[in-house]
This record gives sequence, C-alpha cells and structure tokens, in this order.
Amino acid sequence: MRKENEVRKKRIPNSEYAAQIARLFKEKSCERITFRVYGYSMRPFIENGRDQVELVPPQKPQIGQVVFAEVAPKTYALHRIIRIDGNIITMRGDGNRLSQTESFTADKIIGTASAFIRKGKRIETDSRKWRIYSRIWEFLKPIRRVLLAIYSRTSKIINL
Repeated sequence: MRKENEVRKKRIPNSEYAAQIARLFKEKSCERITFRVYGYSMRPFIENGRDQVELVPPQKPQIGQVVFAEVAPKTYALHRIIRIDGNIITMRGDGNRLSQTESFTADKIIGTASAFIRKGKRIETDSRKWRIYSRIWEFLKPIRRVLLAIYSRTSKIINL
C-alpha cells in the first residue's frame, strides 16, 4: 500500500516524455518542468542520474544556451547551442567530442534550461557562476578530452 506523500518513480521513453513536455508548454499548462538527467554528454557540468535540469518553454535561441531539442526523428538531446545560422541551430554536449554535433531547425527546441540542480544545489543558467563555468569550459576546448578523462577516472574514485 502506497503512502499518501510517497513519490513514485517511473521511467518512460524520451520520445513520450519529450512529447508531453512539448504539449504542456504549448498548452501553457505549466511554466517549468524539472527532471533527472541520464547520460554523460554534458559532463562535467551535469552528472548522469544525479543532477536535474529545469526547463522553461523555448526561448529565442542564443549561443551558449542549453536546450532540450529533437535532433532527429524521436531522438532528443539536452546540449549547448554552439552555432546559429539563420533558422539552423547546431549544438554539442559539453562532454562530447568537438566533432560530435547535432543540427536542427529552431522549431525543434522543446525547452530551454533555466536551472540545474547539482548535488542538491540550484544553479540558474543566467547566474554569474554558470556563465563563468561555461566560458572557462569553452576556453578549455583544446584540452577537454584530457580533462574529461581525468574527471571520469577521479569521479569514480571520490564519488562525485
């Protein structure tokens, strides 16, 4: 028997989840949605299974924004915008190889990240702290693979 305040967890396919988020935002049924992130493509900023993202309805795309978008039919990603060419958006995960990008049209953006909950602490994407982290990570582009390898090995040891 379930307790009244008990939280139930349920995993559903990304395609179903993304469709629900898009519907809720389109109907203006909610202003923000928070969910746990699974995957390693946004390391070191977002950790698989631990961190959460808060999405708001799609904003005007800007370089540096993190968005949740349909990058191919029924394929979704939460990554950072790195280029905008007219209506074509290109994004890449912070933990992905530099050549590993996705391009799509702006209408495929489902939501824009407004905050991340990392180790229980909320970090707004428009905060000074997030902007500094993002700029430093962009500056370190030439040595990211080495830094990610070190991060991956040390995070296993010290349970980041």
